[in-house]
Amino acid sequence: MIYAGRDILRPAYLYNFGEIMEKKCINVGLIGYGTVGKGVVKILEENKKIALRKVGKPIKVKSICDLYPIDRTELYVKNFRNIIKDPEIDVVIELIGGYEPARTIIIESLKAGKNVITANKAVLAKYWDQIFTTAQECQKSIYYEAAVGGVIPVVQGLSEGLASEEILEIKGILNGTTNFILSEMTKKGVAYEEALKGAQNAGFAEADPSFDVKGVDTANKLAILASLAWGGWIKVKDISVKGIADLDIDDVLIAKNFGYDIKLIGSAEKAKDGIDLSVQPCLVNHHHAFATVENEYNAVMITGKDSGDVLFYGKGAGQGPAASAVVSDIINMSEFIVTNTAGIVPEVVYDRKKKIKILPAGRSKAPYYLRFSVADKPGVLAKISGILGKFKVSIASVSQPDMEEDGITEIIVTTHKTSRENLEKALKQIDATKSIVKAKTVKIKIEN
Repeated sequence: MIYAGRDILRPAYLYNFGEIMEKKCINVGLIGYGTVGKGVVKILEENKKIALRKVGKPIKVKSICDLYPIDRTELYVKNFRNIIKDPEIDVVIELIGGYEPARTIIIESLKAGKNVITANKAVLAKYWDQIFTTAQECQKSIYYEAAVGGVIPVVQGLSEGLASEEILEIKGILNGTTNFILSEMTKKGVAYEEALKGAQNAGFAEADPSFDVKGVDTANKLAILASLAWGGWIKVKDISVKGIADLDIDDVLIAKNFGYDIKLIGSAEKAKDGIDLSVQPCLVNHHHAFATVENEYNAVMITGKDSGDVLFYGKGAGQGPAASAVVSDIINMSEFIVTNTAGIVPEVVYDRKKKIKILPAGRSKAPYYLRFSVADKPGVLAKISGILGKFKVSIASVSQPDMEEDGITEIIVTTHKTSRENLEKALKQIDATKSIVKAKTVKIKIEN
């Protein structure tokens, strides 16, 4: 059995009181001095009185490592191993992102007796087993609140606040970039490309936004939350992922007229025979809590057997929210470092031997929105209805917006709950009927 996460105090007779009394401050080594790193240093300096009140000892940034020299020349070190090997450093903060050398930094820091804080969701999702096995073996802590949901304390909420719960479902808007883009498309009626440029100009999207818009970032965060919730290691490759890059503004506007917003949602649902995992654009009713989540904000709904729905909401992108979450981790971890108890008895259980069954993507059931681009002639709807019925896809509603052009019209169908596998078989046959269907059918899940 492997443990990872927040720590609890060990018995007083295990304390090294000499070490506790001698520690005058908590020394931090920061690796990665980009946007978030600069924000961390700024908040620590501005809020040092708050940190001192909560920890009882001052928190000091002793060293900063970055690829290039920084404006804080007195703190700069060129090689990250100088921070890891420094006996005065209590906490190593990894903020470089990516897989390597981030993984190496985390593993070597733990083995060197350092506690670690990271905002790197990609490295956690990919190397979950190795990282937390090493943390347990070295009896050190690794905190990672900023890796999921920015400033939202969802990791702590799931591992501590809902520690008694059997988690049934996790659903969330977990990426600020895509949510900003979708908000722009919905409110301003602009196409995806223009909305993306707006997100880049606002600083919420990278020059290469593929990690966000393809759904990979959301999948990494969902894998972390699901692994926490069910005590195993859920890998990103087990998650069915579809992003927003192919989303047509016509569908955004039609959905809006039908009383829906489109959101990119990461979903993990516990069923009797396994966990159903997906990342995909979904229609949410205007009355749904997720419909009010706009721009760079994130929201996570966690459903427990006894607690019911618990909603976490806040900014998921930007320097301030991410840096605030990192500094909160520093303060929370420092409370245990001053008593020499960090990493001794972690709270969150991770069993590396536990195998979590993942349901095949086609097995899940949900209602769907379908947009057919078809020839404007009699019998088309009957043909489509017949094929849907053949594959046990039940129609809930049919409408025809005023979108006729060059003999082609649009038919909008919503379905009752149906299996994704059956629906995809039906659509494959419908789209192959070239005499009536003039473009690939658009399929979007409707979130209950």
